[in-house]
Amino acid sequence: MSKLLLPLNHYDEAGRIKPPRFFWWSCLFLAKSYVIFVLSLSNFRDADGLLEIFYPQKSELYIGFGIGGGALLAIIIVAYREKWWDGKWQFVRCLIKPCLIMTVLLDLAHQMQISVSQYWQFSWPVGLMMLIDIVVLYWILKSRHVRYMIADWADKQPT
Repeated sequence: MSKLLLPLNHYDEAGRIKPPRFFWWSCLFLAKSYVIFVLSLSNFRDADGLLEIFYPQKSELYIGFGIGGGALLAIIIVAYREKWWDGKWQFVRCLIKPCLIMTVLLDLAHQMQISVSQYWQFSWPVGLMMLIDIVVLYWILKSRHVRYMIADWADKQPT
């Protein structure tokens, strides 16, 4: 009899480890450009006005789309994990952590670029984004839950 690695509420009905809640929150944060874009599309009256609040320069939105692509890929991999479980696509599960790490590092680099363009003057939005990026990066690197989840998905393929 094997001991459970995590509390019972972290397993789905098939006995596989579910992604942690912080995984979804961090993916939403890292894909914030996509989230803001979708929210602006849902506001039919002033879609451009909402985008201009968060992205005064359109190029920043496109840069955000590029940066958030890794988080979006991680979301897709996790959301469709049962589709990837056949033998030839099994390697896809190993891309979750690298996608998130790459996305966080790109977002940190972008925030640093913004700080440089402001001549290192303190800005609350930039500082807050960098702090959240550092917390998410630390969590991704240290999370046993994510490590167990990826290993568990390799062990328990559906029959």
